[in-house]
Amino acid sequence: MTYRAAVFYYDIKDFINDNGITSPGSGLGSDCLYNIPHVKLYGLELETSLRMGKRFSATVSYVYQQVDADQTQYDEDWTYYLPELLPKHKVKFLGRYEMWKDGFLQVSGRLVGERQAQKGETLDAYTVLDAGLEQRFHLGGTEFSAGAYVNNLLGEEYQEQAGYQMPRQVYGLRLSAKF
Repeated sequence: MTYRAAVFYYDIKDFINDNGITSPGSGLGSDCLYNIPHVKLYGLELETSLRMGKRFSATVSYVYQQVDADQTQYDEDWTYYLPELLPKHKVKFLGRYEMWKDGFLQVSGRLVGERQAQKGETLDAYTVLDAGLEQRFHLGGTEFSAGAYVNNLLGEEYQEQAGYQMPRQVYGLRLSAKF
C-alpha cells in the first residue's frame, strides 16, 4: 500500500479572466478579458494505492480546493471568475483486476462536488462510473493492447460545464501498439 499527500497554494497577481459570455443589453458576445488583481487557489490532495496479490490493484484519490479572488469594478450578476468554477471536492477511484493472463477488467469513477457555473448558476454534484476490458498480446516483437469500454456506465445525467449535457453512455473500442 502506498500513500501520497500534497498541499498546493497558488498566489496569482494580475489574473487575466476570460468572461466569454454575452453581457446584458449588448446582444453581442463580449469575450471580455479583464484583470483580477489577486487570486489565491489552494488545497490538498490525498491518494492511496493498494496492490493485493498479482491480480488486483486499486487507487483512490481526493482533492479539496478553495479559491479566493479580489472583486473588481467589472463584477455584475452575469460575470464569473474562471477559478471559481472549480469544484471544492473531487474523488477519483480505479480498480484493475487481471481476469486471465494479460486480460484485465477495469472499473473507474469520479465524484465531483457541487460547483458554481457561469451566469450565477450552480451545477449539481455528480458521480460517473466507467468500465472496460483490455487484452494485451505480442506480435512480431511489438506489444499490442485491444480493449472495449463504456463511459458513464449507469447513464448519469450531468454537466461538466453549464449548458452542455454529457452523453448518457459512450461505447468504444481501442487498439494500441507499443514499439
